[in-house]
Amino acid sequence: MIAEGEQVLIQKANVFRLVKVERRKKIFTEKLQFFLDNAIGLPLGSKFEVRNKQLFQVPHDSGVDQVPSEAEVDTDKNNEKIQDDNRSQKLTKEDLKEMAKQGAKGEEIIEQLVQNNANFKEKTSFSQAKYLRKKGKKYLNYITILRPTLRLLCNMYMAKSPSKICHLRVDTLSQMLTVGNIHAHSKVIVVDSCQGLVLGAVMERMAGLGTLVQVYHGDFPFRHVYDAFNFPASFDETMLPFPMNQLNCLHSPQSIKDGLQHDESAVTSNGEESTGLDVMKDTEPNVEDQKVEVTPEDSISAPRTDLSFAEGVSDSKEKNESSTTAKASSSDTEVNMKGEGDLPTEAPNADGSTRKRPPWKEYKKDPARLERQRERKERIEQARTVLQQGNMDGLLIACKFHPSPLVEALLPCLAPSRTFAVYCQHREPLVDCYTRLRGRGGVLNLQLTETWLRNFQILPGRSRPDMQMSGTGGYLLSGITVAMETDTTSSTTEPPTKKVKMETD
Repeated sequence: MIAEGEQVLIQKANVFRLVKVERRKKIFTEKLQFFLDNAIGLPLGSKFEVRNKQLFQVPHDSGVDQVPSEAEVDTDKNNEKIQDDNRSQKLTKEDLKEMAKQGAKGEEIIEQLVQNNANFKEKTSFSQAKYLRKKGKKYLNYITILRPTLRLLCNMYMAKSPSKICHLRVDTLSQMLTVGNIHAHSKVIVVDSCQGLVLGAVMERMAGLGTLVQVYHGDFPFRHVYDAFNFPASFDETMLPFPMNQLNCLHSPQSIKDGLQHDESAVTSNGEESTGLDVMKDTEPNVEDQKVEVTPEDSISAPRTDLSFAEGVSDSKEKNESSTTAKASSSDTEVNMKGEGDLPTEAPNADGSTRKRPPWKEYKKDPARLERQRERKERIEQARTVLQQGNMDGLLIACKFHPSPLVEALLPCLAPSRTFAVYCQHREPLVDCYTRLRGRGGVLNLQLTETWLRNFQILPGRSRPDMQMSGTGGYLLSGITVAMETDTTSSTTEPPTKKVKMETD
């Protein structure tokens, strides 16, 4: 059923849009404006007609989009004698606008276009079907509300903005899930820069049973596509977040100790917590460019400032103290000018009601906010404990970073005889990762493959490949982990050669 608060897909012809069902919320799609109030409570997959910004349910066979499939195929006709001189249509744009003002339906307008087209009857059945589909997209106001599925979401992003999901095609994603052996009660590590698409696909197969560790980059995990699956709240309890900049604290005991001490003690003067070591940072920041900015967002932590940068700058301390007061006095104005100090006027309570949000200076000390930070920190520590046990069942990586450091850092978290899959849009990063893994050892059955897919149109008398297709589905590196030998005794090496004795007379 179409329920309020859930996300659905709005389909008009071959265009999809992901929206959240809310009352009195105007939806804009394909030059249509409407409200979803009349659709709430109806089954998913229902078809509607948009009239006066309202939805009215109609049968699935409504419209002229079904007429072409019923047309008889006539292979003897051709368009040889048809002259496309823009004079075959008797109706003008003014006539069509006048019909629309008088409230004519889309079917009536299309019928008038067909009757006033001098070449329509001379067209082949294929051309007639194409003409009706083209006019139907323009004049018919039919939409279909669908349940978001993995295939529909992946195809929607591939058609609109493939860069947001790293050009990850649905056939490549299905191979990742198969190679990773994802099933219920699994313990899987996911590194996802595809707006949560891989995360949602894994959770859908696990059905909320097992453990899912999400390694994310930034202040908090991004799960836009994951939220579109409308999973129950119980599914979120099986997911543990872990920041990418703390991966170097997993396997070294001293790094783990330092990271934990830093998490407990590194709290800035404004109440913000800071993270551990940042493994993603390649360059050192400039002391002159450092600037403390107060943001109202609930972040897990702020980036740590390395104290080594402060060495040798004690002489300029007195010089900078004079400007510190001026910066502090104008901090509120600077935050507001950047748009970072604008907070929502209301905040949700635990019981579902709302309350007036306090100013930022009071909001950063809000008990509810501090409680969320504490819970987030506890879940990160749970994820750290799970990863350090080294008995995870699978690893899936589909991100915009170079995969080699991530694979080398996360492979020790897998148990022996477990599979992993790494996706990348380009081949070169995976070739480098392949070479490193071969030299490192501990893996076997390494395979670097390219996914290729071709879609076909299957219709009577006109079966053919699609005219427009993606050139490649990306590259996939997969393998199986094995236990590495730790015994390096001389029994495995060849004995030294003996010297040949020379006999003398």
